Amino acid sequence: MTTAPLLEFIAREHPAFVHIPLGLVAVLPLAMLASFHPRHVRLWTGTSFFLALVGWLGSTVALASGLLWGRQIALIPPKAYLPVVATEKQVLQRILQVHELAALSGFVIGGFCVWLLWRSWRQMDAPEGTRRRRHGGRRFWERGVGAGPLLVAILWLGCWGLSGKLGGIMVFGNEETNRAAAEADAAKRADVEADLPIRALDYASLEPITRVPVQSRAHGNRWQRIWVTASGADAYQAGRPLPPGAYAVLSTFEDDKGRPSHEPGPLYMKEVKADGSQAFVFYWPRVPEAQRGEVGGQDSAYWRSPDPHLATCTGCHEKVGRP
Repeated sequence: MTTAPLLEFIAREHPAFVHIPLGLVAVLPLAMLASFHPRHVRLWTGTSFFLALVGWLGSTVALASGLLWGRQIALIPPKAYLPVVATEKQVLQRILQVHELAALSGFVIGGFCVWLLWRSWRQMDAPEGTRRRRHGGRRFWERGVGAGPLLVAILWLGCWGLSGKLGGIMVFGNEETNRAAAEADAAKRADVEADLPIRALDYASLEPITRVPVQSRAHGNRWQRIWVTASGADAYQAGRPLPPGAYAVLSTFEDDKGRPSHEPGPLYMKEVKADGSQAFVFYWPRVPEAQRGEVGGQDSAYWRSPDPHLATCTGCHEKVGRP
């Protein structure tokens, strides 16, 4: 099994991986409460430590698989750890942010809980006389693992419970996600370019800014030609921002030992909306197998703003401030 299919399997099985540590964390406080019984302190302290350790180790797999899954379904940009929320309508991205933060908080708290339980369990190995002095005359909440670790475990469960609830909402939906999905579906039906970047493909009808291909390090070191609408050609050549309604397309070719090859690369498109905001399109209908790592392993890619895959484009153009 190669690395890519293995990572895809780990990502796809995130819902299965997450239930194992969640179940262990759910029963952990019960085991810790049982350790308060004076006759079974050692047994239930050791059991609590075992449950916490396995649950915490399992949570690392759950966190990693969740991150991979979020990137695989394009909710998280390829090199990011949190989703990018560009508009208030990106309900899933907003929920996923809180889902991740709750899971990460639980992971940190869980690690602290494991350490506390390990320390309590080690105290069980102390000499008999020392152990009597430690446990003799203790009040109820000081016995076993103690009230402190128990409260930490409950906090751990609370974080993971919140994360699990939000995960369920993302999978099964609620009123907010269903409404957002309906609005997105309606917008897609009204969008003539929802499934095909028609204007970007018709770049030859635009004004050519570059007569011959030039190499662009910013776009994967590919060879490119730039095409701009007539309304924006003068502004582009003068280095000014494109006017509202104008757009530019980059047609690209792969590099062949310092020359443009016959292998076409992706199309890049930047448009200035009527309100002055920028929108981007990335279209690569046939990605060569050797380069699929650039698009998350896909054999084709079509991304449009506010797709998180385009966060790099947005950040670069806003920083440079050029057309």
